Amino acid sequence: MHDTCPNCLQRDIAPAVTRRRGQTTRDGYQCPRCQQQWITERIDTAYRHHRDDAA
Repeated sequence: MHDTCPNCLQRDIAPAVTRRRGQTTRDGYQCPRCQQQWITERIDTAYRHHRDDAA
């Protein structure tokens, strides 16, 4: 999942590191423009799309 730098607002930054534990994914980012580093964490089931919802 790509993100936006919280410091300089550079968009579409790919994660430098991704780690998964159970149903949680943690992505580490570093902005190529300003070198800001940050981490995001998400619960994978919150991002799962259900085929039943599309009908």
